[in-house]
Order: sequence, then structure tokens, then C-alpha cells
Amino acid sequence: MELLSIVTMAVHILCAVALVGGALAWRFGAIPGIQLLEPETRGKVDKAIAAAWRPAAIIAILGALVSGLGNLIHAGLRTPRFHMVFGIKMLLVLHLFAVTLLATRGDNPRRARQLTGIVISGTVIVILSVVLRWV
Repeated sequence: MELLSIVTMAVHILCAVALVGGALAWRFGAIPGIQLLEPETRGKVDKAIAAAWRPAAIIAILGALVSGLGNLIHAGLRTPRFHMVFGIKMLLVLHLFAVTLLATRGDNPRRARQLTGIVISGTVIVILSVVLRWV
């Protein structure tokens, strides 16, 4: 049972790193680089990145959901303060998942803004996860 807990926690962390790290690299690495291209090429590259990232993002979302549920079941009953922080974290997680799916659509003029939101929400989620270890 302990090995299962370690595996689910590792999968959960890897999925979170993939989602937030992918958005961070896309927003602050790929998008500024794409801006240096010609407008026609820029649009094609932007759509290609979105198409390539979408399946990986969906797998990471599903992995985070399944492993997170496993981690929650294993954690057992907690204090009301834990549930409050956990509820806030879950709202931000839902935001991150929804905006990730929106940001990976083909033709999306708001992609940079959405990716910035993913990075901000992901950072707050990581901070809340650390807080949950002590609550």
C-alpha cells in the first residue's frame, strides 16, 4: 500500500509539473520566439504547438485527476482548515484545467493571456499544496 501511495504521489507531481511547466515554457519561451516570425508563419507555428500540446495536456489532466483522487482517498479525514484550503485549491485546479483546454484550441487570439493565467493559477496551486502538508 505504501508503494501505491508513492506511485500516485509521483504521478500527481509529474502531471502538475507537465501542465504548469508546459504552460510556462509555451508562454515565456515559445510565444516570444514566435513573435519574431512572419505573420503567416507565426500563425501556423502557433497552431502547430497547440495541436501538439493538446494530447499531452489532456493526458496530464487525466493523470492529475486520477492520482489526486487516489491521494485524497489515502489521506483520510482532515481538519476543517485542510478542507478550506483544499476547496480553494480545487477551484483553482478546475480553472487551470478549463483554461488549458481553451488555450490548446487551434485559432486562439487570447492564448498568451490564457497561458499567463495557467502559470499564475499553477503557482498558487503549488503554494497551496505546500500549505496542505502542514494543515
